[in-house]
Parts: sequence; structure tokens; C-alpha cells
Amino acid sequence: MLANFIKKFQINEPALQTKLYENSTITQHKKGALIIKENQYIKVLKIVLEGRVRVYQTNEDREILIYYLDSMETCTLSLSACFEDCKSNVNAVSMEDTVILNIPVRLVKEWNFTYKSWNNFTLRTYRESYNHLIHQYSILAFQPLKDRLFDYLVSKAIDNVVKKSHQELARELGTTREVISRLLKTLEKNNKLILGQKEITLFK
Repeated sequence: MLANFIKKFQINEPALQTKLYENSTITQHKKGALIIKENQYIKVLKIVLEGRVRVYQTNEDREILIYYLDSMETCTLSLSACFEDCKSNVNAVSMEDTVILNIPVRLVKEWNFTYKSWNNFTLRTYRESYNHLIHQYSILAFQPLKDRLFDYLVSKAIDNVVKKSHQELARELGTTREVISRLLKTLEKNNKLILGQKEITLFK
């Protein structure tokens, strides 16, 4: 798996390849495992090799989705913390069984100034994350929550069925359960879906 990471990001320097093998570790995490915890110091940079991770912030009783990390992606906010020796301001939870590459923070900063390929990896991560966050902001700013909810349901449906509770949907969309319940009832009245017990069936 580490070889796949090295190949994807064109880490061509033999010395850096050797250091990656000598200093990094690979860990496996079950679905629902807490991978990064808010307000804890970042000790290692975590890169997703396989699986999917949900990155979010907490605000009182709400969770605010920041983004998802898929294979060969890392959390930009955690990457920033590596350069500043500060605490994480996000949580990260595995959405499915996930494999993580762990690199000590002290090396992340050092490699960025020593190896061109690692600097390219860092810049690429920042650029892609920035573009994603701008896209997310545009959706939040201009798309009504009802439309965002329905689009989300369509994206998650398997055979036109979404098996999620109202609370789970509220957490994913950064709102309250009451708001989600009200919007779902409106969509049901508009013949967009049928509500069940922790199950939503979409009309084709």
C-alpha cells in the first residue's frame, strides 16, 4: 500500500522512499473508529490509503461536516497543524473499514523543505482542499437546504432507498433533527419520497 502512495505522488527521491519505509506505520481502523480527535495535539500526519473518513467540527450539540477523505487523501487542517505544532480543530471518523498511513509530524515539516516531491504533495493537498472548500461554501451559500437534503439522499440511495435516521441526516448536513424532519415531510407531501423507520424511499 505504501508503494501505491509513492507511485501516485511520484515520490522519486530514493532517500525519501527509504525514510517513508523506515519511519511510517500503517494502521487499520474499523468503521466508526475515531481517527483524529478535536483539541488533541497532532503527533502524526494521517493519510488514507484505503477507505473513507468523515472530517467534521463540533459546535454545541451539532456536527458540521468539513469534507470526506478518500483513498490517497489527507486532512489539510491536520497537515497545517504539523507545521505549527498546534492542536487539531477537527474530528475524523472512519465511514468504513479504513487503512491509514501514519507519518511523524517532525518529519512532515522537514521533508517539505528537503524533498521536491514531498513539497509537491503538500501543495497539491492544499490546492485540492481549497477548491473543495470553495465548492462546499458555494453550495451552502446559494443552494436551499431542502435541495441540498434531496441531492444528498439521491447520492446515498441504494435501489432508491436511504437507510439513515433523521438525526444522522442532520449531523451530515450540519443542522438539527427537527429541521430535517420538517423538510422530509415537505418532500413527502410533494411526492418526492416515502418516510419509513430509519428508511427513506425515493420515487424514481
